[in-house]
Amino acid sequence: MRILVCNEHYAHTGGAEVYVLDVMARLEARGHEVGVLHDAPAAPELEGRRPAFRVPGSMGFLHDPSPAAAEAARRAAAAFAPDAIYLVQAMNPAVNLALAGAAPCVQYAMGLRLTCPTGRRLPRTWEGVCTKPFDAHCLWKAHTQLCMPRRPDTALKVWNDVRRNLKAARLAQRILAPSRYTRDLLVRGGTAPELVEVLYLYTDLTPAMERARPAAERRILALGRMEAEKGFQHLFEALPLLDEPAVLELVGDGPFRKELEAMARQAPARHRAVITPWAPRERLTGVFSRARVVAIPSTWPEPFGIVGIEAMAHGLPAVGFEVGGIADWLSGGKTGALVPRKDIPALARALGAYLGDPDLALRHGAAGREEVRRRFLPGHHLDRLEAVLAEAAGARRPR
Repeated sequence: MRILVCNEHYAHTGGAEVYVLDVMARLEARGHEVGVLHDAPAAPELEGRRPAFRVPGSMGFLHDPSPAAAEAARRAAAAFAPDAIYLVQAMNPAVNLALAGAAPCVQYAMGLRLTCPTGRRLPRTWEGVCTKPFDAHCLWKAHTQLCMPRRPDTALKVWNDVRRNLKAARLAQRILAPSRYTRDLLVRGGTAPELVEVLYLYTDLTPAMERARPAAERRILALGRMEAEKGFQHLFEALPLLDEPAVLELVGDGPFRKELEAMARQAPARHRAVITPWAPRERLTGVFSRARVVAIPSTWPEPFGIVGIEAMAHGLPAVGFEVGGIADWLSGGKTGALVPRKDIPALARALGAYLGDPDLALRHGAAGREEVRRRFLPGHHLDRLEAVLAEAAGARRPR
């Protein structure tokens, strides 16, 4: 098949891009011809690797809504002549509607932008996660819950972009969702249930990962972009509740890093807090090998939470707040612990259980690795994606 992948970035810039670059390479390894339509400048090392078409303003949240951008994207698709188009991070409704008319499409709803104008589902005027479906009431919430820009014209534009992107997505042969949580939000928002299918993300399971075990040191590891919604600050709140000395290591970077560094300096003397830069993927096994347990303290509803299955592949138990799609891969009492959102005493108890019982960490870590082997390997994802794209190429709407 000739498959055109559409994503805002064609570079190693974030989780969606890591997925896009990896899935394109795996599709090519299976004998498919892959092209990419993108918005932002490509990474220099990717230049010439495959047919690539850049249309500025065509994919991002801040996009060009003009007919000219849509026509440029349509011409780029026509130049590649795909059998199927695979949309990942594509947020320009004019372009998405044009692409839906250019070739059969499959859309991966990797984030929450098709279910919420902010893509976060976190109201600012009350504590909790919004459970309401996307609808016209979101415009009212912009003023009562400060979820969106308060200027009526700006709020209307953001809301209308989501509405039109949903319209384009519903023209696809299939919408894929990374978790049951995301799928259910789409269905509750009015998308036909038969159009949406859960397709989990994946991780490798290398020989080095197979050999990994929970470390002897009482070390908690958390990885990811340092934003308030990732919840790393709650690990510092849990530290005083741990009786025995422990090490807390945060790996990553982001706008919340300075605040976390200040918290690290104020950690109880019996504990040690370490903040280290993000490690390349080839060095992550070494990072995981230092830990006894991995924490995923996100307070926003993660569409999936890929760090969790990477921890499980390394034979580590995971502890996370029960939000979003985390329960799709984290089985409390079997592969780790699920605790109520922002319940700091429960978080401390769960982490303390693994820090104080190496055998428990070993058993749950081993169970997690078996879960990865059973459900979250690359072949599981690629086999189904390939079949869905083939169905789309035949212009057959799945029944």
